[in-house]
Amino acid sequence: MNEGIAVYLHINLREEKKNEELLDRIDRLLLDYGIRYSGIRNLYMPVENSDRDHRIYAACQALKKAGWMKKKLAEVSVLNRTDVCTMDEIRLDYMTMPRPGKLEYYEKYYLLSGGLAHGIIVDENRQLRDGYTSYILAKKYGIRPDIYEALSGQPVRKTVRGQHVEPDGDVWKIQTEKRYSWFYTLRAPVIPGDILKVPTGKGWRYMRVDHIGYTTGEEFCREHRRVRKHMKDRLEKVGCPGSPGAAAGAESRKL
Repeated sequence: MNEGIAVYLHINLREEKKNEELLDRIDRLLLDYGIRYSGIRNLYMPVENSDRDHRIYAACQALKKAGWMKKKLAEVSVLNRTDVCTMDEIRLDYMTMPRPGKLEYYEKYYLLSGGLAHGIIVDENRQLRDGYTSYILAKKYGIRPDIYEALSGQPVRKTVRGQHVEPDGDVWKIQTEKRYSWFYTLRAPVIPGDILKVPTGKGWRYMRVDHIGYTTGEEFCREHRRVRKHMKDRLEKVGCPGSPGAAAGAESRKL
């Protein structure tokens, strides 16, 4: 994870000279943080791999804070490889079997959806750090999961991303199309569709999980709040205000 960044700009393609000057300036700025242009489109990579988490974070912040990038910077995306090694390369030292109920929860999701709830994290020595249930299910069903690398010595946090929801009688309804992220540190297993209680700037609210991922690096791991509670409830059919199905509400069922 944090293998590089992609820089997206608001530019006028007819202003070729100005665009070249802007790109040269970006190249020089990022090189000061140990990030160099890859030679491919808008992709930039760390010069050294060992401290890439810090360098990538610092480079992203520098781009966002540069006054001359105002109105020019559309987005900076952090790149995370999902194919860092094969399943056979993964080491399972010190791993213990997950609780039967936890494995069953994730396996049921796989059988219903055809996909794993989340990927696998290994370190640079291919030691498994997180995602043991995904590893077991991938081996059992012969599938290729997403495999990420998080450097040893750096923290790893599981993240849940989704939309705010509110109860409406016996169902949950999506309140906004915007999506937000939180760290998930609870013992209860979590899969897409689950309803969680989370802290926000406006107090405690609820969210429906759309995606489960990971964050690594000390600076990156300071950016999100933690999920408060798993509601043991699910939102199966998604409806947003103004979207098809929203008027009828979204179905919810107990696990």
